[in-house]
Amino acid sequence: MPPTTTAPSRLARALTAAAATLLLSIGSLAAAAPASAHDELRSSDPAAGATLETPPEQLTLTFSGEISTEAGATEIQVTDADGTSLTDGDPVVEGAVVTQPLTDAASGAVTVLWKVVSSDGHPISGELGFTVTAPPTPTPTPTAT
Repeated sequence: MPPTTTAPSRLARALTAAAATLLLSIGSLAAAAPASAHDELRSSDPAAGATLETPPEQLTLTFSGEISTEAGATEIQVTDADGTSLTDGDPVVEGAVVTQPLTDAASGAVTVLWKVVSSDGHPISGELGFTVTAPPTPTPTPTAT
């Protein structure tokens, strides 16, 4: 007579398979969760991708948490298409907002590279760009008399 499978053993195998599937699903969800939540750039003024008619007087970056005010913790580079620096002085950090004064010589594509130390002590960095459609403000040249 062939062996018969009893209902309790089929039920046990089904429960074991269901439990294994549940554990694998939970494990994959836990692995997908971020290890820690670093601060991030929330907004910029001018906004990334913006087109402006006149050069801005300053760049403002707003983060999700306070930014370190230690010397060297914040670095901002703002350059035009030729690589000419458009920064005018050091960035100013106030809580979660970093303000970088700019020269008025911006024209065309402008690239912003930033690096800050976030509230959890980790450096974060990024890049954004915007465009200025006005021609650059000419620098007066001395004339011979």
